[in-house]
Amino acid sequence: MKSRRLALLLLPMTLWGCGQTPLVYEDDRRLSRMLCEVGEQRVTLSPRFSYDLPGPLRHTACGTLKSGFTYDKRRDIQSAGASGSFRAGELEVLASSLFLIVEGRLDGDVEDLYSPEQFLQNKRALMDLDLNEPRPQEIDWVARQGMRCLRFHNVWHSPTGTWEEVVKYWCWENQSGLQQPFHVRAGQRLTEGTRGYDLDEAFIQPFFQSLKMNRLSEAQMAEANARIQAACAHLKSRYDQQLNWGADYPDKRLTHQRLHACGYAQP
Repeated sequence: MKSRRLALLLLPMTLWGCGQTPLVYEDDRRLSRMLCEVGEQRVTLSPRFSYDLPGPLRHTACGTLKSGFTYDKRRDIQSAGASGSFRAGELEVLASSLFLIVEGRLDGDVEDLYSPEQFLQNKRALMDLDLNEPRPQEIDWVARQGMRCLRFHNVWHSPTGTWEEVVKYWCWENQSGLQQPFHVRAGQRLTEGTRGYDLDEAFIQPFFQSLKMNRLSEAQMAEANARIQAACAHLKSRYDQQLNWGADYPDKRLTHQRLHACGYAQP
């Protein structure tokens, strides 16, 4: 059987269209740039913060199937990643080998209204609901640049002969004016037997050392709050119509918690 090559985007792994989208482009929703050309530039796209890319992503080879750096303007998500090629029998896979994803969390997520403790409780409850979802090996509260952060760390091994590692942070700060945390995660996917980076040392620490928080303008705050209010109204509407809102227990405890966070009286 003839060998096949698949091109995959940054996590989660999805198929790349065959030449349908140029590598460098910008529209009202997304921006795509060649990481090999912008890796040394400070990332200033988010209204909430700016930062420098960590060393492993500052100097990369130019890709031919994907740009390496993208920005989702509506969701305020920045993704930077380098690719690697992996084999599984006759299947050859091109996937992210190193990546850093930073989310401003300005898209209106009701669960971002939780206190840090409630946020962790909700994460644990969702993991209990999905027994197929791998649990982090480590869950810690840590301090980063004066901010309180929730840290998840996970390592797993793939039947394709690769191992993967991801470290995730949700951090609460008091400089931007926002209540919701921001999110940063770094990861690597490598061939079994290959030694990788210490993700905290090589990716996370440099990110936080270079991080500068911005105070949002009144207009930006109003827009962020309007998205949260719209999400809350949508949640209440679905509840009133007895429609589901994501995974939940039979007693609807998570939905009730979301409603309470939105300011609605608990049913």
